Amino acid sequence: MKVRLAAIALLAPCAALANQTDDVKAGGGAVIPSVGMSIDIVGNSSMQNHTGSSHAIDLGFSYARAKRTQDRNVGDQRVIFGNTTFLGSAGDIEWTSNIQLAHVGYRPRFWFGNSNFALDGVIGGGWAGLGIKGVADNGQVASERMSNGGFVLGLGGIWRFASATSLQLRFLQFLSGKDEGVTSASRGDISVTHAFSKNFQGRIGLGYLSAYSARENADDNIVKSPIRATGAGLLLGLDFVF
Repeated sequence: MKVRLAAIALLAPCAALANQTDDVKAGGGAVIPSVGMSIDIVGNSSMQNHTGSSHAIDLGFSYARAKRTQDRNVGDQRVIFGNTTFLGSAGDIEWTSNIQLAHVGYRPRFWFGNSNFALDGVIGGGWAGLGIKGVADNGQVASERMSNGGFVLGLGGIWRFASATSLQLRFLQFLSGKDEGVTSASRGDISVTHAFSKNFQGRIGLGYLSAYSARENADDNIVKSPIRATGAGLLLGLDFVF
């Protein structure tokens, strides 16, 4: 009996910390269009005529639209979303999500001597938006639209394997510090980039774009399901360099 009581005492805090709701698990395959622009302040960041280092103002916007069906069974925790409660008995929920991420910041870029390898980064401000709609098997429908401004930090690498063509790896993290709306978002991609001219380049590759709303995960008083949405797939981008 003493052992049983001790076990219950240990499990009680865990039960108290458990969420009252199940997460919204959205996302899926997506085509991710992106557009970017950099304005050199010091040095030259163009692919063909770059200097050893450069400092620029960097702007970008990415978008993903994705669909995913979240499997649900009788007895699952409720999903509370869009002022609607989806019980497990409501059946599977098909989520359609629209994710956006924009930023403006300072971007330093450094080439390793006379090599074809470089590192760059971004620090500045950003905005993330998420529109999401859920349709359950029993006919229930709910939708929400949310957004927040915040802080962004990014890191990237470049391998220029031809005079005007390179392989680029980029990652950008957004944080708002808010429990509701978009708490965090991120973007990552690996792409082949080709400079068609001094001021214009295109990219194609694979990437992802994600958004997260903490809600009940951050505050037990917010009885709303946390939201996780990720679009992953083909990346198509245009960049302007000035």
